[in-house]
Amino acid sequence: MSIFRDLDGNEWRVQLDAFAIEEVKRETGIDLADISAGGWLAIATDAAAVGRVLAVLCGEEIRAHKVTARAFARLVRGDAIPRGREALLDEGADFFPASEWSEMQSSLMKRRSSKTQTDQLNLIGLDNATKILPLAEAFMRLDAMTQQQLVDEARASTDSPISADAASASGQENTPPTSATASPASAESPLVDSR
Repeated sequence: MSIFRDLDGNEWRVQLDAFAIEEVKRETGIDLADISAGGWLAIATDAAAVGRVLAVLCGEEIRAHKVTARAFARLVRGDAIPRGREALLDEGADFFPASEWSEMQSSLMKRRSSKTQTDQLNLIGLDNATKILPLAEAFMRLDAMTQQQLVDEARASTDSPISADAASASGQENTPPTSATASPASAESPLVDSR
């Protein structure tokens, strides 16, 4: 069980279990059990998501204190958000098996990186950057071996083989002249009878 303090200094207990995770998903749409870390990305990047998840997980305490979820949410602002986020992450590490939590954290780092890259694309004015993100997220959900195979295949389909003289094999072919004089003009001239 983890504890965090709200803006007024009140302590709230946070504990994850199978039923709590399902309740969070039902009440907020945030899936903390998703191995691809979609729910944990929301926790890491969305302050409002932190407040909503904490309101669900602290629901019994909120009712015991005769406070509404809305009043609780008003206390989870500013510095209380990172404290609540830390409590949630501590609970995730405590609840999930180490290997599964490690995989979720790895997926979370990949998703954050993907989000950062998409944000950078948006900053330079690429309107379709938001179309790229779902593809990048789907790629990040793949296991490492499948990701590497796709990267290798992409490289193979875009790399040009190198010819013997180190020129690219793609593009217009450069065929040497075929006449005895090696002159392009003589190769194209009609044959003249020199008898």
